[in-house]
Amino acid sequence: MTGRTDVTGRTNVTGMDIGIQHLRCFLTLAEEEHFTWAADRLGISQPTLSRQIRRLEETLGRALLDRSTRHPRLTAEGRRLQAELHILLPRLEAALRPPEPEAPFRLGYAWGFPRTLGRRAMEYMEEHHQVLVQPVRTDDRTAGLRDGAVDAALLWGGVTDPRLTSVEVLRDRRVAAVSRRSTLATRSTVTWRDIGRRCLVVNTVSGTLTPDDWPKSATPEIGAETTNIEEYLHAVAARRGVGVLPSSVAAQHPDPDVLYLPLTGAPPATLHYVRPRTDPHPHATTLQTALLSAVSDAPARPVTHRAARRAEHAR
Repeated sequence: MTGRTDVTGRTNVTGMDIGIQHLRCFLTLAEEEHFTWAADRLGISQPTLSRQIRRLEETLGRALLDRSTRHPRLTAEGRRLQAELHILLPRLEAALRPPEPEAPFRLGYAWGFPRTLGRRAMEYMEEHHQVLVQPVRTDDRTAGLRDGAVDAALLWGGVTDPRLTSVEVLRDRRVAAVSRRSTLATRSTVTWRDIGRRCLVVNTVSGTLTPDDWPKSATPEIGAETTNIEEYLHAVAARRGVGVLPSSVAAQHPDPDVLYLPLTGAPPATLHYVRPRTDPHPHATTLQTALLSAVSDAPARPVTHRAARRAEHAR
């Protein structure tokens, strides 16, 4: 069989068109040796199948079937074409089949996804690299990265696992989270030493602070241990302790019973982009570059006391 195959899968032979459907019909009939069975397998009517085979024979200018018997038998030309199509047709169909969509890049996080930073990087990856980045929340110290549930992660605080490598992408101010019934709620700001004189709410799964982060002269006691942001805020609202959060995380979790206050003297919260040290995702380095570029274009804004008061009045 000679001719050219175009992008639609049609082959031009002696000025006439043959489509993949003609070839598929012939190959199915050659295997079934029965028009009714072949038509049923193809999901078409028997007359349609007959027309497809006749068109193929007319185009090629030779008989492919011997119709003198009760069931169609292949001629010598038909057997030759069948042998070639067994190899060529699957390859042709595979070549013309649209590529499978690439699996999303799974980006893990635990405490809070940095929306401005993360979404700008996600848009860049999709627009310039056609890579869909899917944020995946996992309440775990590495946000599922150590277990392979995600391809990379945005983590508050560093990691010490030698199998992982990290780069700092953002420094954020911390704010104090206090119950609206707390005596601290009347203040305009809270100091790091003020927190040291109170009970502290800690996240034991993915949190970054412990009482050891305060000076020995002002070390807080643990008032409640939690495992995720929802439990954390419930404990604060119930006055079981004071919380400390990155301002960008606090902005994502307004609570009618919790007030966020500026916190002076506190070390900054650092956000790290973390990925496997060996055999990382092919786009892991590209996403890192996108995150760093997004930071330089749009630095994070802390939650101020004035903004918190405006949000309170708006409710």
